[in-house]
Amino acid sequence: MENSQSYGRRIGICLFLGMFLLLSGVSAEDRQHPTKNVNLAPFMQWRSAYFCLQITSPVCSKDHTLTLSGWLNVTNEEGKKFCEKGGCAEHTKVVLDCIHHVKRDFWFANKATVQHIYDTIDIGCYTPQGFSFLFFEF
Repeated sequence: MENSQSYGRRIGICLFLGMFLLLSGVSAEDRQHPTKNVNLAPFMQWRSAYFCLQITSPVCSKDHTLTLSGWLNVTNEEGKKFCEKGGCAEHTKVVLDCIHHVKRDFWFANKATVQHIYDTIDIGCYTPQGFSFLFFEF
């Protein structure tokens, strides 16, 4: 009788450890589509926002790709190409939408928010001022 209880405990422990080993490699994180991640913890929200910034476009040069710095490196001369349909402005807005969906209170290293970057793109693309002398203090 005592041996059967001991045997049952061993099997139970082995099953528990086996399940633990199988589940330890499971990751629910989606780096390709960060908006599908369940972002309950602030750290996971920041990670998902970072993954949004990793979404690249073949039409955007490295200089025109949004990074954690929050700086859009667009000169007034490059503005027309940046703003054309299907160009970097649209791609940058897709990235900003992604960030907004995973972390609403996201801020960049220069203290700009998602809305600040949207406004910068809109002023640069849709006003006569363009991208010349755009400077916002955040």
